[in-house]
Amino acid sequence: MDIVDHHEIPDSKLTELSLACFGHTHSKKRLANMVEADKRLPEWGGELYAVEEDRVLGVVGLLYPKARTKDGVIEVGGIRHVCCRPSASRKGVAKKLIKKAHEILAEKVRYSFLMTSASGVAHELYKKLGYEDIYVPPKAFKKADKLKSDVRFKQENDPGYVRSVYLDTVKNLRGLVIRERDYWDMAKARGWPRNEHVKIAYEEGKRIGYAMLYSSRDRLSVEEIGAEEKFLPKILKGLESAIDKDHIVLSYMNPNYKEKIEERGYRWTQDLWARVMVKDLNDEDSDMSEKFGIPETFHMGIYESY
Repeated sequence: MDIVDHHEIPDSKLTELSLACFGHTHSKKRLANMVEADKRLPEWGGELYAVEEDRVLGVVGLLYPKARTKDGVIEVGGIRHVCCRPSASRKGVAKKLIKKAHEILAEKVRYSFLMTSASGVAHELYKKLGYEDIYVPPKAFKKADKLKSDVRFKQENDPGYVRSVYLDTVKNLRGLVIRERDYWDMAKARGWPRNEHVKIAYEEGKRIGYAMLYSSRDRLSVEEIGAEEKFLPKILKGLESAIDKDHIVLSYMNPNYKEKIEERGYRWTQDLWARVMVKDLNDEDSDMSEKFGIPETFHMGIYESY
């Protein structure tokens, strides 16, 4: 089994593996567009593939996001899109790919982050490779009340405003909270999160924040809110007045908002399978909580996930 980068894989095999793993097509052109838009990706693409004879068995991606620690902002590593084809599972493919990714990351950074689910075998593999849980992204939910509100939400293409509001709300938090200036184009290139779901909140003609929201079959899903805390209750009330669904679910919520969200009758939970994990590439005995903070001060924005 050899580990190579995407340049040695024909587009047809990139798409075959991507369909098996992620349900979408892939190509060198698509990756080039992502590299151009997302400065966290290395110029060579950041994707490694395990090949055996003429078969592509698996893939791992890597990138270099920024994180805030108690000592300031640092560049870290990120492991993304780990997958091997079903017929190659439990054959050490993912382990070999990740170890190669660690070798590359360790040349530039000390810490490696990844996102996964604690419900699968991958979580156990990552623990064996030295990762530890550092964060469970919370959710909050409630049965929607029928309310009246003067707050209105408008779809506007203003990433500068969204970014400035977001950065103000996370300035006292640690974690993956460094929103780069190219984040809007980055999301468009990778296809997620959906920029068109971002709505600016207005009250009496004045902007009071924003929310990223969309309706599904049974709920309104809100994946990010940015606002001064004094405006948060108004935005929450506005969201509840604007929907005809039974429930409203909040994700990627700023921990600073927890108290006010609960005051609005939401149930805040972190009893979930989702995990953010981190590994010290230099010292397996280091104290990650001391470096990155306790859960109450750690955060990850939706645009900063990968």
